[in-house]
Amino acid sequence: MADTAVAERGRLDTLPKLLRRNRERWGSRVAFRDKEFGIWTQYTWGDVYEQVKEFSLGLVSLGLNPGEKVAVIGDNEPQWYWAAYAAYAARGVVVGLFTDAIPSEIEYILDHSEATFVVARDQEQVDKLLAVAPKLSRIRKIIWWYPRGMRGYRHPLLMSFQEVAEMGRAYQATHPDLFERLIAESAGQDIANIYYTSGTTGTPKGVMCSHEALIGSTEATLSLVSLEADDHILCYLPPAWVGESFLGLIPHLLTGAILHTLEEPETVMQDIREVTPALILGGARQWEGWVSIIQARIADAGWIERTLYRLLLPVGARVAALRLEGKAPELLWKGLHPIANALVLRPIRAYLGLTRAKLPATAGTVLGPDTFRFIHSLGIPLHQVYGSTEGGMVTGHRAEDIRWGTVGPPLPRVQVQISPEGEILVKSPYLFSEYWKDAEATRRAFTADGWWRSGDAGRFDGNGHLIYLDRLSELGELQSGDRYSPQHIESGLRFCPYVRDAMVVGGKTREFVSAVIIIDFSNVGKWAERHRIPYTTYTDLSQRPEVARLIEGEVERLNADLPSPVRIQRFVCLSKEFDPDEGDVTRTRKLKRAALTGRYGGLIEAIYRGEEACAVDATVTYQDGRQGVVTTAIRIHSVPKAGAC
Repeated sequence: MADTAVAERGRLDTLPKLLRRNRERWGSRVAFRDKEFGIWTQYTWGDVYEQVKEFSLGLVSLGLNPGEKVAVIGDNEPQWYWAAYAAYAARGVVVGLFTDAIPSEIEYILDHSEATFVVARDQEQVDKLLAVAPKLSRIRKIIWWYPRGMRGYRHPLLMSFQEVAEMGRAYQATHPDLFERLIAESAGQDIANIYYTSGTTGTPKGVMCSHEALIGSTEATLSLVSLEADDHILCYLPPAWVGESFLGLIPHLLTGAILHTLEEPETVMQDIREVTPALILGGARQWEGWVSIIQARIADAGWIERTLYRLLLPVGARVAALRLEGKAPELLWKGLHPIANALVLRPIRAYLGLTRAKLPATAGTVLGPDTFRFIHSLGIPLHQVYGSTEGGMVTGHRAEDIRWGTVGPPLPRVQVQISPEGEILVKSPYLFSEYWKDAEATRRAFTADGWWRSGDAGRFDGNGHLIYLDRLSELGELQSGDRYSPQHIESGLRFCPYVRDAMVVGGKTREFVSAVIIIDFSNVGKWAERHRIPYTTYTDLSQRPEVARLIEGEVERLNADLPSPVRIQRFVCLSKEFDPDEGDVTRTRKLKRAALTGRYGGLIEAIYRGEEACAVDATVTYQDGRQGVVTTAIRIHSVPKAGAC
């Protein structure tokens, strides 16, 4: 039977072949559920196949040729996936765009990728596309799928999703076997996607990933858990991010598990509770955000709930800690755990919608130990996995071998070694093919003997688990020679419910570590109301002395777990959030440190000069592209206990 499975995977080496297999195997079974106006709409595998066939043939009738690029921009909705499947089936290449990308970013990616068709959700995205279309001579059609606001639009580039599907139906009448023939001709080595990197250190690069690399990497990841056709998967992270493919779209195709998409980003918590997914991927910031929500709700709860939480969460924490160490709980903790589970832990899991989670996973940036332990103390078996756009999925925790502080051992067929400089090097059949139109960058990405350079610093523990430290270029070193991981400290700060984001500052010319902190406006605002602290705006609240003392307490909590030389000694609460539109962070919320250091260079220098305040000019980019400047006096705070041993 194992040999048969291997042979079948050999035949199913492209994503459209998997879709065809699923239609043949489960044609009348539910494949996809999408929520709109509070109602879940269901689509069977047969429904999905027909939608994809019609749209794919419509694209072909419009002139889409094998190897040409189809860009897609929009929320996680059926049409996004159908458009991608359709492009794959026509042997096209999908280029995903983030919905909050500004026109200049869209123009760069569409021009660089040489996209010929763009499929866009709605009026907002169409407006951005039409603004840059005159500069993009290769674009043949802009196809929209959500009709609100589009009735009065008349432009030769515009077509509706339905119009293209109707063209596909007409084209099928004269080319009855074309769709199936195109699928049969697709090959595993064909490029499926060009994913654009975050651009944290420069211009985004186009990463070319083949069908077989994406499928193989996902199969390796699914070896960590048993996912079945009747399980549920929830996709709510941007489909333009490769992580959503590895732990959402492709597991759905491989296993037949039902794929769900949200109604709106604002309804994510309610939708997760309704779906109760077996597989859900959250970036580190998503998990940190959910922990902050739990902590804030507990703080707002009545005294009985708060008392139960304080008494019983330590039971969950103790049992989780022992299990993560591979030990059985002592008799006392084993006896108390069912009580804690019934009264506190299971209700919190139910609130999060994770009562049936088999593979709740985190990827992307590092997840701090406080957040990781907290989630496990609730009885949620959070897996940390490590991968990248170029490297595919590299390591991951198995359910029986989860260890905090690591990202697990290498996945099947993946080799990992650490270079003399401490860099994580990878060999696997799941690596990217090359950078689009950048042979020199492709050459630099590999060692002479074929190992892919991840650019990440890491090491192995005694059990063969990889420990991810930080980006090699971002590991900090102070004037004293003491080294620290900015991501580790920043994650520890974000564990606090009152901190939304943070950037740690240091360097070889600095004597100590400092931090630029972004408060969580919602949670800090509620805290201020409970303590009768008046405020007007985000800026006003961020500079209140009471808020500074609140954040100082959280910094001291984190400092207690850090070595004395790298504790945070000074911090500021910034008057505005980091904004991807202004180049502060990437679309996946990774810090652009060079840009932030440049933008707030004067403030950082004032911190290290020992000043008590600094006037900061912040450039604000509005939705229509206009810019303005806001000047704010930012208070600088010292942490009295930072130097204590």
